Amino acid sequence: EYNAAFATAFIEKDKNVLVKAYTEQSVFMPEHSRQRTSKKAIEAFYEQWLAQAEIASYEKSIVEVQDFGNYILEIGNFTENLIVATSNAFSYSGKYAVLWKKPLKNQHLTIASEIWGSASHFDDKNIPDIDDAAISPTKEYISSDKLTLEVKKRNNVIKKLVQNRQGAEHAKLFMPDAMYLTYYTPILSGEKKITTYFTEHEKPGTLQIEQISIQTSRIIKANKAIIEFGFYNVDWRDGDSHGNVKGKSINVWKRNKNGELMLFRQIVNHD
Repeated sequence: EYNAAFATAFIEKDKNVLVKAYTEQSVFMPEHSRQRTSKKAIEAFYEQWLAQAEIASYEKSIVEVQDFGNYILEIGNFTENLIVATSNAFSYSGKYAVLWKKPLKNQHLTIASEIWGSASHFDDKNIPDIDDAAISPTKEYISSDKLTLEVKKRNNVIKKLVQNRQGAEHAKLFMPDAMYLTYYTPILSGEKKITTYFTEHEKPGTLQIEQISIQTSRIIKANKAIIEFGFYNVDWRDGDSHGNVKGKSINVWKRNKNGELMLFRQIVNHD
């Protein structure tokens, strides 16, 4: 019901309906734009989007809903057919995830976090050009509690594997029934597809990772999972080519039979 109402509001540019499920604590992770927190910041994003785009249609199709007790994770695919002034009609298609916070009695579901990303490479000119100048950089969550330190330790393992181009080893940090929603690909489900992706994406070769940071901005301890909001910064070089990539993620951790934290769901996009 929410997705249908949102689609109608998006097409009709009804801002009040678009932002009704967000709160001051909502973490909003749009593709090719910085992370935002608070209803006001999210509303400002939609104001920019709707000022530049005419949306012909918008649809979400749910792939799965995971119940973590006090939170619910919705994962699915989306298609937005739109036109911006600098381009022709464009079908912006990809996958998304919404972390819903279960309500108290007589209240509605609210969005704790939302992220999305295209299923393939695309030209930025086809979507609205969002101004991030007023958005502050994401800050690292600092805590000495045992769980936070454990999550950060796992991220340090990932950091080393990425830098050393050990993709097959990186894939082993995912559970066998994991889902990985990364930039410019469809949803990758299960051990085989995730291993194939990382083995190719992080293989040894001419590409070098000159600097990488993987940080945590928040951790939610749900009843049946640990949910981390993360952000990253990577300097890469490949021959004469080089660049910097920043991005963010929702990481859902669960423990394996040995008590180790493993990635159950991970959703990533570039700023």
